[in-house]
Amino acid sequence: IGGASGTDTETESIASSRNSERNRKKKDRKKANRKALQAQRIAMMAGGASSDAAAGSGDAAAEGGAGSAASELLAGMQVEYVPQAPEAELFGTEELSEMAEVFARFRPQAEAEKEESEEERAKREAKEKEEAAAAEEEEGGGEAANEVGKKAKRRLKRLSIAELKQLVSKPEVIEPWDVTSADPRLLVNLKSLRNTVPVPRHWSQKRKFLQGKRGVEKPPFALPEFIAATGIEKIRASVMEKENAKKLKGKMKERVQPKMGKIDIDYQVLHDAFFKFQSKPRLSRFGDTYYEGKEHEVQLRQKKPGVASDELQKALGMELGGPPPWLINMQRYGPPPSYPNLKIAGLNAPIPEGATYGYHPGGWGKPPVDEFGRPLYGDVFGTAGAEPAEQLAPSLSRDNWGAVEEDAEGSDDEEEEDEEEGGG
Repeated sequence: IGGASGTDTETESIASSRNSERNRKKKDRKKANRKALQAQRIAMMAGGASSDAAAGSGDAAAEGGAGSAASELLAGMQVEYVPQAPEAELFGTEELSEMAEVFARFRPQAEAEKEESEEERAKREAKEKEEAAAAEEEEGGGEAANEVGKKAKRRLKRLSIAELKQLVSKPEVIEPWDVTSADPRLLVNLKSLRNTVPVPRHWSQKRKFLQGKRGVEKPPFALPEFIAATGIEKIRASVMEKENAKKLKGKMKERVQPKMGKIDIDYQVLHDAFFKFQSKPRLSRFGDTYYEGKEHEVQLRQKKPGVASDELQKALGMELGGPPPWLINMQRYGPPPSYPNLKIAGLNAPIPEGATYGYHPGGWGKPPVDEFGRPLYGDVFGTAGAEPAEQLAPSLSRDNWGAVEEDAEGSDDEEEEDEEEGGG
């Protein structure tokens, strides 16, 4: 039984292999016939000898020859389209006459140019340009309209600077570009917090940082004043002069056998310079960042508001003891809000003795009063009495907080010495 089953399987496998081989041959034959028919068609269109190509369609060698011949024919072939003008009878009616322009567009360019005159050609080109421009405007206009619409919506939702100042507790920290942030109120709140370091001001500049300092000579290093006071610079300069005066032989000898103690300076002077007279350098405050041109700004720490120096009075043309030129505007609009406690003569303080109100040269303007003649901003006439000094509460005691206790042993020793002296 086992031998019979083995022979059956062998016969089945042989039969299946034969069937597959037969199917493969059929497919190859079909492919060859298809290629041969294609080669015949190409040869017939080119007007070549199709009989030679069709004769070898049976085997693979003939197929290759036909394919190469067809490719050569296609490479050297030039197709020329011959247009045929539509008959005039087709466009007899008004509806069909409109189609004549459509058919005219499908004619070859050379023939159309021959038939068209120069005026017609110019009209056609102008019309085509207008249509193209209109199409571009429609496309671009739609996109621009969408963009403008989005920008306009964002601009409408944006708060103005005046509205933002009304919503926050510290409007003085607001800058013009704060309203363009995603959350302006949060930004202003962060800026108004204590110890907040502001963003450096060069963030919005187009040029690079410190670009304007190119070519500026850097000043040479200078010793601090407490070190220069020791005279170390003069001693060092004299030693350097002696070194430069030496010849090459002396310099080489100095390298081999160097001499110590050339700079003779008193060490007590150095000690006093570093431990008695040393001063701290000027340091920047917390959050004080550097920006371009900061070193050229005028330091206003020694200036006081309301006090005009002699140079400023001379520059403004003020008379000696006369009013400042901004007094008239202050009397009209009020004192500066940044200095609420500042006393200004003629505004919230009396004018100097011998001066008079008025608009004549040297006059102090008009005192700011209400409709009942009462001063608006302070004692401008000097009629109010002196401010009472702050008095301590009556319940507070004026006794000293403590007293130095006498040493008991020291007092006993003094008594014994007095007794001995009296006995002696």
